[in-house]
Amino acid sequence: MVDTKKNTKLDRYYNIAKVLLALSPFVALAYISMNAAKMGTTIAAAVGQNPNMTVMFLVAMINPFIAYLLIFAHNKIEQRDSAYAVVNLVFLIVAEIMLENMIYILLLGFILYQTMNAGNTTIKESFQTKLQNHFLSTVSGSLVVIVLAGICLFARIRIGV
Repeated sequence: MVDTKKNTKLDRYYNIAKVLLALSPFVALAYISMNAAKMGTTIAAAVGQNPNMTVMFLVAMINPFIAYLLIFAHNKIEQRDSAYAVVNLVFLIVAEIMLENMIYILLLGFILYQTMNAGNTTIKESFQTKLQNHFLSTVSGSLVVIVLAGICLFARIRIGV
């Protein structure tokens, strides 16, 4: 279903997203380290004293798990199951909206568009296909990400960020 020219572009987009998502904890750690240096404390003390930094670090730690789920979605595309990737990308975009990560929302939205284009499918068709066949096993990883994103969203609301 996915032609080779579109597949090589899609491979590139997935690989870029996986790298960026995997690097986000290191970027957050560098930011926290700089703030800790400004405060004159250790990283652990800065995270413990400032709830905003704590939530930011937790949000950044979710992103490598999203990258891990993108590996499965990418492998399913190679197996000619683009519906799996589309359904999971929709759930991951919802999670990123909850995490308020605008860059990753746009990146995953672009990848979703390219996946639908390459797989010649729509969101509705993908959900209909997966609802008929093992829906919970398809979205189990994405549901875990949504639960974690919900916890982070709740924490952000409570601290007033």
